[in-house]
Amino acid sequence: MARPASDMILVRHEPVSALGMSAMELMAVSASPALLDPIGPKPGDRVRLAVRQQNDQLVLIRIEKLP
Repeated sequence: MARPASDMILVRHEPVSALGMSAMELMAVSASPALLDPIGPKPGDRVRLAVRQQNDQLVLIRIEKLP
């Protein structure tokens, strides 16, 4: 996981069948800083997240750090 901008994260992920995605090295997710700032994600953190597809982008709706 990486956070290249205050309103975006990049994640490497397993297959996501609900979105028709195979495993990928990087997926860009648009995110509100209000969701990201409280958990303070850093490169290399493992996270669990929920996203919603809106037009041609993925939007973060929930995120949590994994141990």
